[in-house]
Amino acid sequence: MSRSAVLAVSLIVAAVAVPVAHGDLQRELRQTYTGKLLSLRTPSNLDVLHFDQEGRAARPSEGEPWTTCSLFKVRKIGVNFAEIVIEGERLAVVLSPDAVKKLLLVELDRPVHVTIDLPPRVRTLADSKSILLRVFAPGDLVARMTSAWRSEVDLNRNLVDVSRATPDGRIGVLAQNRPVYLGDTLPTPPVPIYKPVPTVPFKKHHKKSGGACRVRMVVNERGFPEILEVLQQLRQGLDNQLLAAVSQWRFKPAKRENLPVAAMLTVDVNPPAE
Repeated sequence: MSRSAVLAVSLIVAAVAVPVAHGDLQRELRQTYTGKLLSLRTPSNLDVLHFDQEGRAARPSEGEPWTTCSLFKVRKIGVNFAEIVIEGERLAVVLSPDAVKKLLLVELDRPVHVTIDLPPRVRTLADSKSILLRVFAPGDLVARMTSAWRSEVDLNRNLVDVSRATPDGRIGVLAQNRPVYLGDTLPTPPVPIYKPVPTVPFKKHHKKSGGACRVRMVVNERGFPEILEVLQQLRQGLDNQLLAAVSQWRFKPAKRENLPVAAMLTVDVNPPAE
C-alpha cells in the first residue's frame, strides 16, 4: 500500500526520554512533535477537539475505538494564547494479510484540529508533560493491538466450520474481555447505517485491478469498526482508499439475548466507478 506504512515504532508522547532545554514552549513543541504519531486517550470521531487543563475532553467518548478514532500524525503544532494547538491527519490501524501479521497505518484523508488549555504556570515542554500525558496515551502500538483483539478459533477455516465449532457463536475477545461473536450466528447481526465510499474514482487510477478488497472487521457494541484486517488486496494505493472508507462505516450494533454485542463480519468493498 503506497500510502500505508508498516508500523514498527512506539508512540511519541509527552517528551518521554527527550532531553528538553529551557526555552520557548512553541519551539520545543515543534521540534518534538512535528511529524510524530499521537494517540488520544479519549478516542473521538469529531474532527475538532478541545481539552481542558485537566485533560478532559469537551465531549465524552461515545464508544469510538482507539484503532480507528484515536490516531493522528502531527502536521503543525504551536501555542496560541493559552492553548496548545495541533493540526494533524487521522490514521487507522489495520492488520495486514501477511502470514506474519503486521500493523498498517492507513491515512484517512481527514484533518483533525486539537486544542488543549494551558495552565498559567506552563512555560516549557517539561512543564506541559503532565497535561499532555492526560490527553495522549503512550505505548507501543503492536503491544496495544495484541491486547485489543484475540481470536479463540482458527478464522482461516471455512466460516461454516467455524460456526459449527462454536455453538454459542463466540470467536474471540476484545479489550476489557468483551466477547466477539460471529455475525452470521446472531439473531440480530450488525446492520450498516452509514457507508461512505472512496472519493477517488477506481477507473481513473487503477483500470486493471478488478475485483474487490475483502476485509474482516469486528464491529463493537456501539456500532464502530474496532478491528480491521485485510484478507484480499487489490493494488497499491487503491486499498488505502477502500480501507479509509471502511474504517468510517457505522452500524446498528448486533444483539444477543437482547443486548448489544461485538460481532465479526467479512465484507467485500468494491472500488467506485467514475
